[in-house]
Amino acid sequence: MAKTGDTLFTVKLEKGLADRKRLPLHHVISVLDELRQLITEIGKQLQRRKGLANATGDFGLELVAGERGLAFHPGSVQANIAVTERPGTGFKAIQSVIETVGLLDREDFPEASADQQIDQHIIRRLSRIARIQRSDRTQMHLSISRPGQRKPLSATFGSNAIAVVRSLQAPTFNVEDTVLYGKIYQLMDKTSSDDDDEKGFWGELRTDTGETWRIQFRPEDAETATPLFRKQVKVTGLAVYYRLVHPKIVCKAIELDRDRDLEKAFDELYGCNKEVYKADLGTILRAIHGED
Repeated sequence: MAKTGDTLFTVKLEKGLADRKRLPLHHVISVLDELRQLITEIGKQLQRRKGLANATGDFGLELVAGERGLAFHPGSVQANIAVTERPGTGFKAIQSVIETVGLLDREDFPEASADQQIDQHIIRRLSRIARIQRSDRTQMHLSISRPGQRKPLSATFGSNAIAVVRSLQAPTFNVEDTVLYGKIYQLMDKTSSDDDDEKGFWGELRTDTGETWRIQFRPEDAETATPLFRKQVKVTGLAVYYRLVHPKIVCKAIELDRDRDLEKAFDELYGCNKEVYKADLGTILRAIHGED
């Protein structure tokens, strides 16, 4: 059971299938886990800002047992979660999530300033929760209280907030036949989705210019993409840009990036523009570095 001095985070799924006093178990677990991962991500950011070298985002979240634990009530399923470690920073991480949900749920949502006020990590996780809520026709009520606080901080992630999340994740523009160079640092399975266009699995590409891209692969690309994990690759496909989340590239082709001979490339260019350069690569480099 929760202790008197605990910071307590409450997640309540209401309406829809919850009116039957039952919900799919994996849906409830998925919602709670998305919130856990979100709190961890925001927590790491807060810890890094404080100068913590080994930021973990771990606040010892524990599901409270007993009468105040995971419970089914008429029209709702409720989970109470205690923040048992570093409660001050943990409270701030959860507060950030709840305040963002409250902002998204406003009828006068400030569309013009959304880029500055909303963390893309929160939008990404809420989008996944929204898929579950649309399936179960539920809404999610979040609240947090801590010792000495008169009134819990709360917000509801309902139909209005879900609609705003979808609009913020809508593509802004596409570019066909985009070519990216970089390394794949993450591969993850994502075969279940309400959207047929999202079928397949995903990767994270860090380009040579320092950008982070999401790669959407087809299921049949597994044999080609898996051996290229953490290797320098060339990816060709449809680039899709978004307002608040990292751009993605829908992979049409992926291959190991061949080593480039920069001196040979320059010599080829020099051969086409002798009247401009009037020197070979070695001469130009020596001139740049002030060598005779």
